[in-house]
Amino acid sequence: MHHLFHFINSVNVELPQYITLFGKKIYLILFIIIFAKTAYIVLTFLPGDATLFASGTIAASGQLHFQLLLLLFFVATVAGDAQNYLIGKIFSLFNKSDRFSIYKLIPKKSMDKTHIFLNNYGKWAIMFSRFIPLLSTTLPFIGGLTSYSFKRFISYNAIGAAIWAIIWVGAGDLIGNMSWVEHHMFLSLLGITLFSLLPPVIAFIIEYTKKIATASKVTDS
Repeated sequence: MHHLFHFINSVNVELPQYITLFGKKIYLILFIIIFAKTAYIVLTFLPGDATLFASGTIAASGQLHFQLLLLLFFVATVAGDAQNYLIGKIFSLFNKSDRFSIYKLIPKKSMDKTHIFLNNYGKWAIMFSRFIPLLSTTLPFIGGLTSYSFKRFISYNAIGAAIWAIIWVGAGDLIGNMSWVEHHMFLSLLGITLFSLLPPVIAFIIEYTKKIATASKVTDS
């Protein structure tokens, strides 16, 4: 099991070697990784952005097909999020029982906030949650749990999945031929990971600043 997790988590860094080892089967492996990451909250640690970026850099060298990667990642993301939503829907059926409640795992206050957030900023939240770590895998689950419209969810999610795939695979393909990127893949992927963390960090800073300002006004009054 340890070797399996190591294999999956290092696929973005050792992708060229895996292509040599598995050949065309690498497309199936990439599909499974992205599908699993989006379909199951417990697998949110799997590499997402970095896998797409690394695949794009390999596509730039001609070892992988760019258009096929876009289609593969798009389908894997939409299918995975749909699965995640349905799991949340199933949990909602049991959530009414006193013996089992999802609120024992996730605070009800957090669930209520997410529900309100979905209702107020539904399409934008769904489309761009893909770029925010953790939210990208928890939002579909909570959407199903709170009975958010599946038709609306899947429609906006498809748009977000397309944007996500085009940006990260496209970025990898665009700069994949740069010698520095080729020889410093680990640093490149580290930069991608840190960049993907910027949105939630900025959001936290803004929210924290607002709370301080509000508290200051209350104190002054």
